[in-house]
Amino acid sequence: MPPFSNASCFRDHTLIQIFLYHSRMPMRISVALALTGCLLSSCTREPVEQVLATVTPETLMQHVRILSHDSLLGRAPGTLGEQRATAYIAHRLKEYGLEPLGEKGTYFQKVTMIAHRILPTSTSEIRGGGRSLRMKNLEQITLSSGTPSSEVRLTNVPMVFVGYGVVAPEQNWDDYKGEDVRGAVLVFLNNDPPSDDPKVFGGKARTLYGRWTYKYDIAQAKGAAGAIVIHVDSSAGYPWAVVANSRSGENLLLASEAASSTLKMKAWTTEAASREFFDMSGLRIEDMIAAASRPDFRPVRLKTNFSTTMRMALRTFDGVNVLGLVRGTDPALSNDVVLFSSHHDHFGIGTSVAGDSIYNGALDNATGCAMSLELARAFAAVERRPKRSLLFSFVTAEEFGLLGSAYLATHLPVPVANVAANINIDGFNIYGRTNDVTFLGYDRSTLGNDLTSVTNTMGMKVTPDQHPEQGHFYRSDHFNFAKVGIPPLSMGEGVDYVGKPADFAKTVSDAYNEHRYHQPSDQLSGDWPWNLEGAMQQLEVVTRLTMRIAGASPLPEWNAGDEFEAVRLEALKNR
Repeated sequence: MPPFSNASCFRDHTLIQIFLYHSRMPMRISVALALTGCLLSSCTREPVEQVLATVTPETLMQHVRILSHDSLLGRAPGTLGEQRATAYIAHRLKEYGLEPLGEKGTYFQKVTMIAHRILPTSTSEIRGGGRSLRMKNLEQITLSSGTPSSEVRLTNVPMVFVGYGVVAPEQNWDDYKGEDVRGAVLVFLNNDPPSDDPKVFGGKARTLYGRWTYKYDIAQAKGAAGAIVIHVDSSAGYPWAVVANSRSGENLLLASEAASSTLKMKAWTTEAASREFFDMSGLRIEDMIAAASRPDFRPVRLKTNFSTTMRMALRTFDGVNVLGLVRGTDPALSNDVVLFSSHHDHFGIGTSVAGDSIYNGALDNATGCAMSLELARAFAAVERRPKRSLLFSFVTAEEFGLLGSAYLATHLPVPVANVAANINIDGFNIYGRTNDVTFLGYDRSTLGNDLTSVTNTMGMKVTPDQHPEQGHFYRSDHFNFAKVGIPPLSMGEGVDYVGKPADFAKTVSDAYNEHRYHQPSDQLSGDWPWNLEGAMQQLEVVTRLTMRIAGASPLPEWNAGDEFEAVRLEALKNR
């Protein structure tokens, strides 16, 4: 569906009522009072104080209520739900006075994608050792394709176990050892090769090599016909249900990437199913995992063949990124921007759970959009705007492979060298005040110094990522901006909750991952009380951080030796 130049979807009666109900007095009163106070005090307050005076938990929640409402149908890309969500966001940006930075004078940037839904008649089977394993999609395997068409077949294709599927010359590691795997179905372990040494694949932290996206990319580069990632709960950091739910609907590809893709099948299998097909080759999965952990590992040709017939429902459509600019005030610096990113999409309507099939995505990521919208409103209204400009982006298809941000990163409305930094907001804290914050990427660039200075001012501390083994740095939109050289920070909540037990953060995180993450239950409901005191702390951190980055300070730099430093230095040559 094409982007549109106005909020035409508000002709829909249901959404009009929601919009009017949630947009009435409270937000406008708070803004009016803030502006009145500014006039009475001759606007002597600092910009940070002005921002914090106009944003409240209620103004944040107004956006969350609308964006996670059932009438937005789960905000899946290319659906009426996305039209409604992006129309609402654009309407707000226009109301707040942001400049449209999309196409043809609008707030919208078109992102063309190809969607394919695996039909129930699709089959997959592994044969070997006189046995057959027929796998049911979403229960034992998830199927998708890099070359979507109405039907994709693989028949009796040999399978090769390639360990972690990593080729890393700087680590003296090559899981392929020159093996010709063209036309095969490759089987990988998720994550990096294990190490306790932080200099070897990040130690316990996951690197880019541990990401499933890398594994599919290397499989294509090696000429494979298909690739299977083995899912293990402990290494992935989430249960199989998350994998299945995430792939139960449409699988998306950027149209530009699909045109050059040759990988016919992209799959995940459960640990139990993987154990069975290894057994069909006379192998134990534990022995294979142990062998793959050594640098002398060599590919193992399994005594099994893989067959699948994937039947797909296809559509090509235009998703929407929404872009708005708060113009900076300094003639020398206003061409630079601080790029904010929040994804507006979720999973739409999918597999019913407890009678509910709408995946509302209240926390993930109506909250992030809400905070970005409130920051846009507040910064546009301050008397003394930052010297650098602020570019607010609300991107599509994050849940389907970070596609909207991938497109934006290579189609920015400003030169990439002029993007000072990226602040990614993918959810906010709903559990209460903390003594700390966690921002992904703070240890990779000089932005970490800015963040530490801000938290020191607030009497807080920065806590490192508590689960580096899960590779969170590579799992949200900021990663695509890092790939083109832009130093990012991705906002997270802390772990030291005020007045709560030491294990409180783990308790609520585990409960969310088990019962709400990528499920219809991620919605506003009476059994999930929200406390936005922590969100307001995060808002203050981001506000103060923005003022530092958008001030006269030098452009942030990657730490020496970081994997993204070289691409940044190359981009800056054209500045």
